[in-house]
Amino acid sequence: MKKTLLYFFLCCTFIVSAQVTNEGTPESWKLSNLKNLESIKMPKFDLQAMQAEDAIYDGQGDRPWRFGKEFIVNHTLENSGEWTTLDNGARIWRIRYQSEGAITMNFLFEDFYMPRGGKIFLYNNDKSDLLGAYDHSQNNSERTLGTWLVDGEDVWIEYYEPAKVQGQGILQIGKVVHGYRSQSNFAVEKGLNDSGDCNHDVDCPIGEFEDLKNHNKKGVVMLLSGSSGFCSASLINNTSNDGTPYVLTANHCYSNPATWAFRFNWISPDPVCASTQNSTNGPTTQTMSGATLRSRIGPSDFCLVEINNPIPGAWDVVWNGWDRSDDIPDKTWGIHHPSGDIMKVCVDDNAPGQLTQNGNEPVWRVFDWDLGVTEGGSSGSPLFDPQGKIVGQLWRGAAACAGTNDNNQWDEYGRFGRSWADGATPATRLEDWLDPDATGLVTIDANPPFEVLAYNAGISINNVETLLCDNVIEPVLVVRNLGSETLVSADIEYGLEGTSLTQIEWTGSLENGEQEEIILDAVAINQNGTFTATLENPNGQPDEFPGNNEANVSFEAPEEFITPEVNLTIVLDDYPEETTWEFLNSAGATLYSGGPYPGQDGQTIEETFTLSSDDCYTFTIIDDFGDGICCGFGNGSYSLETEDGTIIIEGGEFESSESVTFSNFNVLSTGENQLSTQVSLYPNPSTGMVTISNTTGNNLNYEVFNVVGQVITKGDNENNLFSLDLSNNAVGLYFVKLTDVETNSTTTKKLILK
Repeated sequence: MKKTLLYFFLCCTFIVSAQVTNEGTPESWKLSNLKNLESIKMPKFDLQAMQAEDAIYDGQGDRPWRFGKEFIVNHTLENSGEWTTLDNGARIWRIRYQSEGAITMNFLFEDFYMPRGGKIFLYNNDKSDLLGAYDHSQNNSERTLGTWLVDGEDVWIEYYEPAKVQGQGILQIGKVVHGYRSQSNFAVEKGLNDSGDCNHDVDCPIGEFEDLKNHNKKGVVMLLSGSSGFCSASLINNTSNDGTPYVLTANHCYSNPATWAFRFNWISPDPVCASTQNSTNGPTTQTMSGATLRSRIGPSDFCLVEINNPIPGAWDVVWNGWDRSDDIPDKTWGIHHPSGDIMKVCVDDNAPGQLTQNGNEPVWRVFDWDLGVTEGGSSGSPLFDPQGKIVGQLWRGAAACAGTNDNNQWDEYGRFGRSWADGATPATRLEDWLDPDATGLVTIDANPPFEVLAYNAGISINNVETLLCDNVIEPVLVVRNLGSETLVSADIEYGLEGTSLTQIEWTGSLENGEQEEIILDAVAINQNGTFTATLENPNGQPDEFPGNNEANVSFEAPEEFITPEVNLTIVLDDYPEETTWEFLNSAGATLYSGGPYPGQDGQTIEETFTLSSDDCYTFTIIDDFGDGICCGFGNGSYSLETEDGTIIIEGGEFESSESVTFSNFNVLSTGENQLSTQVSLYPNPSTGMVTISNTTGNNLNYEVFNVVGQVITKGDNENNLFSLDLSNNAVGLYFVKLTDVETNSTTTKKLILK
């Protein structure tokens, strides 16, 4: 993955279903007699021109990574929307925005004041995505507030005003943002699973810093800055240990903090560790809006803000500690949100360089990460020393992924020790805010402090792809000790959900931070499912932190077809210049692609793709504007069919893209096809004894191959019915090649041993 030298905030769009600090639902959802409102429609814009600009700006690193088109509006409680008076004298005000093709929408409240009891909610038209409530606790001196993202192109804003505060609320909507980029339609766009494959989810084991990581991650923040981009940040403690919600990030992430929004604890429950496997989504409900600038400076690239409201205690956050000594640590590690993705971790087992760049820029240089990397969107994330103390925040770098490995490049962090007092005033240094009583402390612990539990063991699952091109998985369980006591035993249960699970007693010897892999037998798969594993009773004791005792990986077995070629038909809509498509193999290589089709409104495109046997293929159709090819602007459609007309996928009503993955097996010639119908094997799946039925009247040669092409057994037989004993072979997928001795025709059949 290519990354710009400056980590300017990279953004994504994704579904949010979150409260800000409160519970509840809009009042209108309880009413049945409200009329539907006409939406305020945002104007069309030249998406291709913006994309052309993005292609230039994304590589320059001198501005935020843009994900949305901003529309300036001036809608208030007085000049727009509609009021409804309720039976109890309270009122609700509603306004509805529609921006065709938007993947998300978010808003800037240019003037915001909520009286006590007043509440604002945002939700999409089908009520699948709710954000709020924003209430009087979000009031701030600048009277400005930025919202988080709401999914979809049709979004409502609703204000509830109690009767006793009638007329006191103030709301001026100054900006509507049409989110046009997400991970679904451009390879460079960022969201869940869109960071590089060499990244490690934060709950992946990292050895000696494991316990500290599990504590410090609770303080790491995903930061929405300026309504249009993402950075990373951390809650940071002060010498008073009073829970003041200070957040440390990078100066180059700066915009008006009153418009910022924050997300805490976005962590995958099923960690993926440097793999092509996708991370599963985690809770997204812990978001807050609005902060006040405390200090910032350019040379060490730091920015300190204070969130305008207390953080709810139920969120279980941590204010991370710090070390301002500027001593060179032996090792460093970081936690961050790369490319707008779910929380990740990176580790360098060597001391960083202590440098001053460009005459006045004090930085730590990580020369090469040993585990994970950072990416755009990681900007402002904390760098920790071996004791878990913040010593810097991410500024810039060239580190990135090269497949599941890193590219052996560097990153630079602004040095916390120089940010402490290099500035001439409180507005340009940290010491006045983080040591308000002038204690002179050089280092402080996190709040609450880190504590190692005696009995804390975790389990994770590796080596299970989420999309299977063959019919077998080979899971690897990872047992790790996070407790202070040496782990010598644990009870483990694993298997496919919905089947009888296997129970084992693991024994070994793992010190704190150590881990051990358990390589399991291959498991035959013939349908979608979930592989699960649980760990209990470390050393025969109750686990003191059960939150990491269970892991699950869901997988999909794509539908299988037998065809030498597939046919694609696209009927274009009135905007064919927005339509493209691609056809990939299982390695991700583009075999065929097409579009855009300027000037071909309403025309029909026909393509034929020749396929190899025994592979998976993914077809994706893309609409750049995000409104599909039917039915608002023409009746476009598409279909992908096998040679005999079997439909693989068809449609036209989608948003940014639609795709299908399928497998193709055993493309046969005429002679091979005839032989395939004359021989069969059963039972399949089998426990080992396989019967082959031969109705050709000729002798058959047979060869049995495993998945790596090794011959397991071979022979010949002249009987119409004969058996093979494969019971001594491992569970998994095999291929049985049968050859008619007289005609030399061959056919190959899949066999699953269970």
